[in-house]
Amino acid sequence: MTDPTDASGGPSADDDLVRRSEVVRRAGVLMLGAGTSGLRVREVMRAVASTLGIDHLSAQVTSTDIVLTVGRGGRYRTLVGEIGSPGVNAHRIALLRELIESLPVTSTIADVTRRLQAVERTRPLHRLWLLTVLVAVACVSVTVLGGGGWVEAVAVLPASALGFAALRRLQAWQLNHLASVWTAAVVSCAGYVAFAQIVALAVGGPSPRQAVGFICAAIFLIPGFPLVTGGLDLGRLDLQAGVPRLAYAGMVLLAIALGVWVVAVVAGISPDPAPVLTGPLWLSWLIRVAASFFAVFGWAMMFNSPTRAAVTSGVVAALGNVVRLVLLDGGASNHAATFVGCLLMGLLCALAGRFLRLEKIIMTVPTLLVSIPGSSALRTLLYFDQRDVVLAVENLVATVLVVVAMIAGLSVARMVTDPEWAFTRPEISDVRVARLRRALGFGRRSMRSRNGS
Repeated sequence: MTDPTDASGGPSADDDLVRRSEVVRRAGVLMLGAGTSGLRVREVMRAVASTLGIDHLSAQVTSTDIVLTVGRGGRYRTLVGEIGSPGVNAHRIALLRELIESLPVTSTIADVTRRLQAVERTRPLHRLWLLTVLVAVACVSVTVLGGGGWVEAVAVLPASALGFAALRRLQAWQLNHLASVWTAAVVSCAGYVAFAQIVALAVGGPSPRQAVGFICAAIFLIPGFPLVTGGLDLGRLDLQAGVPRLAYAGMVLLAIALGVWVVAVVAGISPDPAPVLTGPLWLSWLIRVAASFFAVFGWAMMFNSPTRAAVTSGVVAALGNVVRLVLLDGGASNHAATFVGCLLMGLLCALAGRFLRLEKIIMTVPTLLVSIPGSSALRTLLYFDQRDVVLAVENLVATVLVVVAMIAGLSVARMVTDPEWAFTRPEISDVRVARLRRALGFGRRSMRSRNGS
């Protein structure tokens, strides 16, 4: 079957618009499937629409769907795009950002399609065995930051590796996502209990800080990207994108909580706070800084971040977490210290992104790992199970306040460093304005095209 043609024998205007609009949709679906915010999804589609000569673009973006309307030469077309399930691919986000910055003022459908195919076909940056090791090290680092000792660290290392391997295997089998998360949480926590018992037999008795490592064995399951991007979307009043993302993150957290709760009840994990470790002050701070770096570095690598971006995230997290810990040691509330720490980390990520030419969002999200309120969340579950409503609600409120402080700190940092987040203004539906600005030399992208890059 041949394409419709006009009187001159070339493609008809309607068919031409169809092909152009399909490329715009493909770009948006790739960006949405990588897990970034609705603003960045629209930004990619606007850039592709502009270079293809599309005059009008409006789009509604949720966590799994895109509805866009494009127009050219008085003709309009509405399309729907969707992704199978939410995911995270930090490298793809970075590649798509580089793509739109390198697009010329005008481009052909074939050229843009070729660029998008190259992004889509890019393989994961890191091997599974390396990710398994790094995720286990990250969980151990969070255990140390939470007050765990070497006994808890030794038990968490193999347990978190088993849980991560189980998650990846279940995902490869395309099992229901929530069922995969619940199973991985059970495997991680049950594995921790088993390995902790082995270590206890070796050292002659159980550790009084067993509960510290229990929740950290499954900390890699926390849906960091949906939480952060959903919070940032709500910060811009982008409810269509933000609410579904937070709902998805809430369902994942519920699956994690149920898995952790089942093992905690069977194993008899105590919700009482663990005794504080003692030792030389300089050694304590050295361990804290190192643990902050490796926790975030491992989490960033799990998100398929480029190594350079993961290292930068680790350094930023170490600096920001030092400030947070100093405030906590000085008597500040947990949520206030978390807000200041996350604000600082967001600002540092923006500076690093500017000077090192790295995408901010892929550095910002992993830094949250050092502030995750895992201990209070676990105590909330256990106190509710013991019907101690007062202590359960107290820990629940503390957990919610810290989560809100994390997202608020990053949102404020984004508003300070990015005008698109600081000012409320309607979406630019007429992309001819953007194309004209680029043609006149406004913006980094036009300068690149003029220099032949």
